[in-house]
Amino acid sequence: MVLKIKDDKKLTVMDFTGIYRMQKFYRHENINWIDCRDIEGTHGYCSDEAKEKIKKRICTCPVNGIHFIDSGNFHYVSEFYLEKLTEEFVLVVFDHHSDMLKPLFGDILSCGSWILNAMEHNKYLKKVILIGIAKEQVALIDEKYQKDIIYFTDEDLGDLNKWDKAAMLLENYPLYISIDKDVLSQDVVITNWQQGQMYLLELKLFLAEMIKQGQVIGIDICGECSNEVAKLSEIKSNDLLNYKILEFLKRELTNNV
Repeated sequence: MVLKIKDDKKLTVMDFTGIYRMQKFYRHENINWIDCRDIEGTHGYCSDEAKEKIKKRICTCPVNGIHFIDSGNFHYVSEFYLEKLTEEFVLVVFDHHSDMLKPLFGDILSCGSWILNAMEHNKYLKKVILIGIAKEQVALIDEKYQKDIIYFTDEDLGDLNKWDKAAMLLENYPLYISIDKDVLSQDVVITNWQQGQMYLLELKLFLAEMIKQGQVIGIDICGECSNEVAKLSEIKSNDLLNYKILEFLKRELTNNV
């Protein structure tokens, strides 16, 4: 199940906050538009009822596509796409946060716990590669999961030993890539979470290498800013960045089929 973006309707746009209605990056594409604005219990935390409604709405959206899933508050939607996979895979996450924190309220799914949840419940998930994570976030990851994770902070992106381990995984398993734009520097774009230090060229280089070396089966992107009138400039810059990322991915995926 390899991602071939030239196939029909391989782009999904999920509307939780209405922010994509303010953007244009997808308007020349044949897309799956998923309106989730009416679903309660979705912001940051996802209630059981909301979970079932979201899953129902994306049931016909193929996992082997590119999915835009609004702000980082909804990053847990990635897990719903991972549940569609029926083969062993590696999860690659570009994020300034670990998203591996136990929820404060019982077992409720959240944008900060979805990777942990996937590791505990998805039998096909073999390893997780975290790229651009903050150093202080690493210290918060439960020690029992360390053996199943390869992480790169902003400070050790040049660690060749770690990259060799990651490359071995890419050679042996297909990969699903999840991108939270908060991994990028504020000089590149403004999101609604604390941000990292990565620049767009670095992100593109990492993605190009992974697409070249590995078998990509799906990609999702989140990290929009807040949908507020005062954020019009930020919304515009996010729109432009989304366009750049989408066009880059389409080109790389097409060239490496």
